[in-house]
Amino acid sequence: MYGFQIKQPSILLTLSVLLVIIGIPLYAQSPPVTQLGVMQTADTLGKGGYTTFFGMFQVDRKMLDTDLKQPQRVVIGNFEGLHNVEFEVNTFLVPTRLTYGIGKRLDLVLGATFSTSSAQKIVPDFYRIGDTYDTEQSIDTAQDRRVYEQSIFDVTTGLKYNIKPDVQDGLPGISIGGDVQIGFTADDRLNSDKEFLDPSPADSFPFMGVNTYLVGTQRFGQFMRLHVGVGSYLSSKSLKTSDSFLLLWQLGTEFAFSDNFWLVGDFTRRHALSGITINDLIGIGFRYKLSDTASFNIGYVTEPGFQFYLTVGGGAKGGIVPAAGGNDLLF
Repeated sequence: MYGFQIKQPSILLTLSVLLVIIGIPLYAQSPPVTQLGVMQTADTLGKGGYTTFFGMFQVDRKMLDTDLKQPQRVVIGNFEGLHNVEFEVNTFLVPTRLTYGIGKRLDLVLGATFSTSSAQKIVPDFYRIGDTYDTEQSIDTAQDRRVYEQSIFDVTTGLKYNIKPDVQDGLPGISIGGDVQIGFTADDRLNSDKEFLDPSPADSFPFMGVNTYLVGTQRFGQFMRLHVGVGSYLSSKSLKTSDSFLLLWQLGTEFAFSDNFWLVGDFTRRHALSGITINDLIGIGFRYKLSDTASFNIGYVTEPGFQFYLTVGGGAKGGIVPAAGGNDLLF
């Protein structure tokens, strides 16, 4: 993995607790926060609210024929044969999302994931000249190398519902959600026979994935919240591998330095974009309140990459119920 690494996600929580101990209580009203970095929170936007999201995550993977140590079954057109096959991808995945509050506690998510370049399936010895190659003959070995481009792209749609709002009763807010991804993915996994999942390098690899999650958000005092999420991911691509059903978990925290400025951080064990699973993502960033209903987030994630959010809350906040009387709370 690129960038700095924090081996224990509990460091983020420890740092948060220390800042809470030395912090000063603040009183303000914040827009609902539907995402910290990668992870969701229990907040929903309220009817008419919306969040726009843009991010970048680097994927750099390579499998050479010397790593696979066996010929692969390759189908090109109407011809099938055994060939050495290599795989390379060095790209940034670029997810974009629009989350819209279609009800007081229900959000709709629409989006797409793009990539800055495609993956490549490579057949280095297409004509299988191999050991019979005669160095005295004027043969251009580059002509024996076939490179096939593999598209990486998806469209996403999902819902999140707040089943238990934060009513400041000492109990966490809880939401459930899920999304469906449909598109083309990179063939970066092997089956139990150590073969690529797609034997047709000349075609892109279509897939469909389903992601579900349950997330809880608990406030601590007037200027800190902790988030915990669990979920699962299943795709038509992962069904062909030994670990077809992925269990996911996330931790995150946010705390305030002033009425308008918050530091946020999260840890994600696994995250799936366009059928590609990225492990052990640590994100850190900040949120700035533009008004009582609007804020923006910007942060860094250790793949490496970055994320940007702009949030505008709806008229009726979902997942947050103001305290009865007295002062407003930070969140």
